[in-house]
Amino acid sequence: MLITTFVRCDIKLKTVGEGTMKINYMVAKDRFHKLFPKGAISTMHNQEEMIEKIVREIKYLTYASHVAVYLYDRWKDDFKLAKTNAEEDNLLIKHLITDGFFNKQVNKSFHSEFNIYNGQSAFHNTYEYPTFLVPLNNNNSKVGFMLIAFDEEVDDNDHFYCFLEEIASETNSLLSSLDDYSLMMEQANKYELMYSVTQKFHSTMNTNDVLTEIVNTIRYIYPEFRCNLFLSSDYQNDKNLPVKRLIYNEEFAEKLSVQAFLTGDIKLEMLKGKTRLFAPLHGKQGIYGVLQITAYDISKFPESDIEFIRLLASTAGNALENAQLYQQSNQLIADLQLINEISHNLNSNLRLTETTIFMREQFKQSFHAEEVGFVLLNEENQKYNLLDESTTFFHTPLAEDFLDDMLLIIKEKKDAIFIGDFSSKYPNRFFGLKSVMVIPMVQSCQLKGVIILLHQNPYFFSFDSFKLIKSIVHHSTLAFVNSMLREQLEKLVITDYLTGLYSRKYLDEKCKQHLEVDSKGVFLLIDIDDFKQINDTYGHDVGDELIIQVATIIRENIENKGFTARWGGEELAVYLPESSVENGLQEASDLVLMIEANTQPKITVSIGIAHWDQNNPEKMQSIFDRADRSLYEAKRLGKNGVAKI
Repeated sequence: MLITTFVRCDIKLKTVGEGTMKINYMVAKDRFHKLFPKGAISTMHNQEEMIEKIVREIKYLTYASHVAVYLYDRWKDDFKLAKTNAEEDNLLIKHLITDGFFNKQVNKSFHSEFNIYNGQSAFHNTYEYPTFLVPLNNNNSKVGFMLIAFDEEVDDNDHFYCFLEEIASETNSLLSSLDDYSLMMEQANKYELMYSVTQKFHSTMNTNDVLTEIVNTIRYIYPEFRCNLFLSSDYQNDKNLPVKRLIYNEEFAEKLSVQAFLTGDIKLEMLKGKTRLFAPLHGKQGIYGVLQITAYDISKFPESDIEFIRLLASTAGNALENAQLYQQSNQLIADLQLINEISHNLNSNLRLTETTIFMREQFKQSFHAEEVGFVLLNEENQKYNLLDESTTFFHTPLAEDFLDDMLLIIKEKKDAIFIGDFSSKYPNRFFGLKSVMVIPMVQSCQLKGVIILLHQNPYFFSFDSFKLIKSIVHHSTLAFVNSMLREQLEKLVITDYLTGLYSRKYLDEKCKQHLEVDSKGVFLLIDIDDFKQINDTYGHDVGDELIIQVATIIRENIENKGFTARWGGEELAVYLPESSVENGLQEASDLVLMIEANTQPKITVSIGIAHWDQNNPEKMQSIFDRADRSLYEAKRLGKNGVAKI
């Protein structure tokens, strides 16, 4: 029973007398029970229909001219008029509350003693007959209010108030039961949906499926609200999902999304015209992001809805954790397979060129790098060697300054470089590519070189990719070093240590190969004139230096035309494949002139020529012998010249 205190006014009932009122009360209670029998609430699906019947019965039993029911809105923490088909009632109610006094009085009455409030004087005489506010509550929780108005005066009679109170009590009981039933069904539907969502979460190991289910669930239950997901890890799948990267550095520490992520607690933010709720996505091992729900034109989130969202976020967090762990496991397996495949290929004694091409294609295929560069360092002279197998960008003038800067940083930091947006970090240095990874190749604590991966889009490479590439480079460095050492050893075997030209043994082998496949060729045998006198005059060090000068001149002029070797002592040799005798004589004459003009101290050379073709096939030794005889002829003719016999 609703307990009330009464505010009296002059009341005159159409039917007076205690006996009449008792009969009316008995009739009212009986009519309510017949109108809404036990169990009727469970079949009453239309709230407006119930309110319409309640209003019609109250008007019939109280002789009221107008009756309106206000129901409590738990989202807006306010009361709203329940719609009925009685338009004249609605118009009157709107007329009575135009000055806003009604709403103030509703909240005032509800937070003080419960009153049947006589509003005749309170409404500033906008309506001259009695009006009453009747609060409705359910175990001290707000249900609503009834506004009852009469179009004539009624007698001041305690029985009227008692009767009005009993009507309110019966109405309150009905509305409370309906509200309880609605809440119960709402909760049942939510948790039935939660059960379905949980089953879907457990049936997938795909992060995108989990995120999609979270968003669809929120949109289904709260269609007027907007949701966003802030994730702590990279997400690059469905662009239609409202997923953003959670930034949680010091600059954003005051954001409630960050606080919810760091504390693991739900946070609420009240803004003008909207309310935001931030629910952390809890897993067993950590927090994987934050679910943000934005609601417009509400005053608060009901506790039951906060608890449901918390449970949904927690369930989603566990599903995200499982999906990420599964995907991480698969990724780790794939990474290990990639490392194993690369290591297997690199350990198959590839040459440096083959190793570099293989690595370049792997980086482009596995990490979608647009540019890949390979730089080897020479610690003795502090120079670097850009390998030819590097992609196009590294062979442009624009790359030179970039390489100088990156190598300087690598030498200072002695660690890898990972830059998400180069133009932002170095605004004064533009080279067109923004994502940068520079990985040092270190062997036995020595920096052997660097591998560089570039992409034109900012933040293209993930940090996981960066870590994987570091691991790959670490495993591949030994193969690079072995390839370089093997080629250096091969070069030492076939190269003269003083001049850097091929050795005589290598020259013999190459000439024999060409003799088998070429149609013709020219062999030049070069000797420095009066070399003993030079040694006696200047010393053997100057003599060695002169040999190096002559070797350099010959190599620079013969390059791409043939190959050069040190024949022995002060003698050098040149083989010109597919060359005519006329061409050989011209090359020899040019060398004689260049050597005389470009050596210091000035020296001269004599050159003997031997030519062969398909019409006169010879063995290589025979060609060598003819060149040697030609050389002696050039000496006999006065040196500093060319001879052919």
